[in-house]
Amino acid sequence: MSATATRTTTLANYWHPIARSEDVVEQPKQFELLGEKICAFRTEAGVSAFKDLCIHRGTALSLGWVTEGRITCAYHGWQYDQTGACVTIPSLPKGATIPAKARAVAYRAEERYGLVWVALSDPVAPIPAFPEWDDPGFRAFLSATYVWKSSAGRTVENFMDVSHFPFVHEGLLGTREQTEVAATNVLETEHGLTYYYEQEEPNELYSGPGQVTRWDYALYTPFTIHLRKTIPNGEQTVITLMSAPTSPKLTHMYFFIARNHHQEDEDATWKEFSDKIMEQDRAIVESQRPEEIPTDLREELHLKVPDASGIAYRRILGAIDQVGAFMP
Repeated sequence: MSATATRTTTLANYWHPIARSEDVVEQPKQFELLGEKICAFRTEAGVSAFKDLCIHRGTALSLGWVTEGRITCAYHGWQYDQTGACVTIPSLPKGATIPAKARAVAYRAEERYGLVWVALSDPVAPIPAFPEWDDPGFRAFLSATYVWKSSAGRTVENFMDVSHFPFVHEGLLGTREQTEVAATNVLETEHGLTYYYEQEEPNELYSGPGQVTRWDYALYTPFTIHLRKTIPNGEQTVITLMSAPTSPKLTHMYFFIARNHHQEDEDATWKEFSDKIMEQDRAIVESQRPEEIPTDLREELHLKVPDASGIAYRRILGAIDQVGAFMP
């Protein structure tokens, strides 16, 4: 958790992905984050993200178009520059003063890892690190995007959990012959959490029976999690989930895979395996109630050892206002 995170910090104070880079083009489009409708588009200066609302009569700016780097409202032709200031009102005489309040709400927007990221309020932490994305020793790709009917917190906690492997992913990530979870030392870091776990993986894609795989987890508050799988011969695969809180009960998820081995092989092999795992998880996570992850540890029953990572994660989320950032 960022050292500056307090109960006055909301999810709006963090960077979240809203789309793949190729989905944001010159023609404005509407996206959603934290229940807020966002108008995003591309100019020569890069990507821009606005509250999808013209200050004049409340029309969606995403219905408009871009002219010389400025977005034009489709209703009355008002134009806004990259800062959100209105620079043209066609219905006024040429040279007339434009009211100072004639502004659209412009958000911070950046591109990273092939995604467009937006912060709705002053960020308390940077965009999560993903060093393998630019590391020439790794082959990294966006494996899939998913939309789950659950909260972002639930999707991330599920990714962190190892005790469900023998039941939800039997024969792939775990077996019924080995269900006991060993103690895990979960540590807080400046960006979130880190811990590792060692086990045999029954699948042959990442490991194989009789071979112990080390799983290193790194959480970036609030909804980015990296899993580094290392097998004894030094092969590493980094599996990354970046979940975006579309609404309290809907999450857009971006799933990456990076590997330092078999780089000439088709990515489809790894994608198909992950898609199968994620579909098994989806059915479980979408069934959880409440959809919003409880951050009060009294609300659900926890086991000290098997649930150590989830307990630590919920404590981190408990320091962030999980409700205040969402638009009604």
